[in-house]
Amino acid sequence: MVHFVGAGPGAPDLITQRGAALLQTADCIIYAGSLVNPVLLGLAKADCTIYNSAKMTLEDV
Repeated sequence: MVHFVGAGPGAPDLITQRGAALLQTADCIIYAGSLVNPVLLGLAKADCTIYNSAKMTLEDV
């Protein structure tokens, strides 16, 4: 299943509760490095695989 999570204007404390819960339970996170505050990645569980899409091609994604 794929979820798209918006984090508001970039302030980590403005993410919705649902968005935070999705980040906390995700097995894989692909994020736009130029748009996402890296603090939000701290919500990911320890074994979550995290990718910065800025360094990926469309085929990689």
